[in-house]
Amino acid sequence: MSDPPAPLITVVTVCRNVLPALRRTVSSVLSQKGVRFEYWIVDGASTDGTVAYLEELASRGVRFRSEPDGGISDAMNKSLPLATGDWVAHLHAGDEYLPGALARVARASEEAPEAEVLCGYMLKREPGGERVYECAPALLPRDMTVNHPATWIRRRVFERHGGFRERLRRAMDYEFFLRLHQAGVRFEVIPEPLARMEYGGLSEGSLWRTLHETHLARREVLREGFERSYAYLLLLYARGLIRRGLERLGLGSVVAWFRRRHAWVRKT
Repeated sequence: MSDPPAPLITVVTVCRNVLPALRRTVSSVLSQKGVRFEYWIVDGASTDGTVAYLEELASRGVRFRSEPDGGISDAMNKSLPLATGDWVAHLHAGDEYLPGALARVARASEEAPEAEVLCGYMLKREPGGERVYECAPALLPRDMTVNHPATWIRRRVFERHGGFRERLRRAMDYEFFLRLHQAGVRFEVIPEPLARMEYGGLSEGSLWRTLHETHLARREVLREGFERSYAYLLLLYARGLIRRGLERLGLGSVVAWFRRRHAWVRKT
């Protein structure tokens, strides 16, 4: 009896007018070896030369769409009918896969055939230096404890549970993963860094707006618990303000110590 074929992974990058960042992301994806994957880029009608670059990539097997969209959630949802892989991943422009990431995912898929979400550790560039973000799906009711750039979801999960809530502008991925967690979807952790994430982005632009959206997600998805309360939202906001204040004062080492010792998910 022959062995089953290796899983096909669909990688999706959504972008708009970020050509230099997109080039880094594309390079990291196309350099993946020893794995079957397809690559889609969903562009929001860029005007910075992105479309010409995407046309050049067609000869390397990259497929794309370029048209106006309603934001990140809309663009990610547009990609779902295009995906034909067993696994689907969203790697935004500016983020990168580490060497061998997709091969590691394919191996994890074979080692844990019942897994429906595979989530790995992630490197993140921060003002104080690059840090490793671990992950802990069991703690999703508390906060975003899954690293989206280092996460792969079985396509059938999207078919069963739907995609991203387009009314959310910053916490659409948190709401999605929290919804899967509460529905009993099986998460499997790959305990090593698989992706690198750039510092910044929409979710970090306004602490209050981002946390308020995560609060709305918990109110909608969770049926009970302190995490649904406004008091919990204020607790998270106070924690975030203290962290940012310490970093502005040049006390990033204090923040790093806390993250190593007391954070829900370690960031080392």
